[in-house]
Amino acid sequence: MLEFYVSRWAGLALLLSALACALVRQTPMPAAEVEQIVFEVQTATPTVGILVDAPTATHDPNITPTLLLTVTLEITETSALTASTDISATATILEAPEEAITSPEPDPTEAPEATPAPVPVVPPAEPLRGGVWDFEDGFAEWRNPYGDICPGSGLAVGWNAFTSQDQFGSSCMNQTVWKDNVYTGESAQEITFAYVGVQAGVFRSAPTTPGHRYTIEAHMRREFSPAKVDVFLGVDPTGGTDWQAESVQWFPWNEDLDNAWSKTEATVTASGENMTIFIKGSHPYPEPGGTLRLDSISVVDNGPELISE
Repeated sequence: MLEFYVSRWAGLALLLSALACALVRQTPMPAAEVEQIVFEVQTATPTVGILVDAPTATHDPNITPTLLLTVTLEITETSALTASTDISATATILEAPEEAITSPEPDPTEAPEATPAPVPVVPPAEPLRGGVWDFEDGFAEWRNPYGDICPGSGLAVGWNAFTSQDQFGSSCMNQTVWKDNVYTGESAQEITFAYVGVQAGVFRSAPTTPGHRYTIEAHMRREFSPAKVDVFLGVDPTGGTDWQAESVQWFPWNEDLDNAWSKTEATVTASGENMTIFIKGSHPYPEPGGTLRLDSISVVDNGPELISE
């Protein structure tokens, strides 16, 4: 009997132990233990990198960049019923490839730009003086343009003459060989103004190089007149032959003397292949005297005009 009771109590003890274990499995976990289930999330700041091949041209605002996002998620459960999560993200912006930068193809229909030819440097020419410039190449009869009578008229060879006219007449051109009326050589050009109020003179052209500076020098002897004859040296750098043209530059005579030889000079820049030299007298009133004698003219080439920077 004793063994029977021991066996029954042992079985009861086993039954009670099994019921206790089952009860434990079905009992909810306390709140304190539930709070131990946490997720640790680690985030990494996205990094953005622009991959560009060198050399890089200017960004085209019309190109849309491509965003590639890579996410890695790792979840690990631990025996303490906790989970950790590592999240890392990397973003890379890849631009569409730039079109190759190439030089535009030349248009075969367009003529290539011509390279300007270097401007040759022309050395100064030999001075012009003596001979025709000194009124030593002879004289020829001169016809007054208004038909006025000019006894013994003469105009130096290689020269031209002009005169205006008033109610009393115009000027005449003559050759003079009297020693006091000649500055150099054997003869000089004479222009009369007695008893007429006119303008008159002579002119001739000289070869020039455009851009060169030229100094013109001349001599004159003026006879006294109550109405003084004003004398001018004129230069037309374009080579024109009209003494009344606007292109003529007039310079007053430097030495303003009567009954004596006086000199003047002027320097100008040639703009053409010829330059015209004028000498003009202006008698304001029809008074006696005022005759001009002209002699010894020269033209000196000073070379190219210097341009200061």
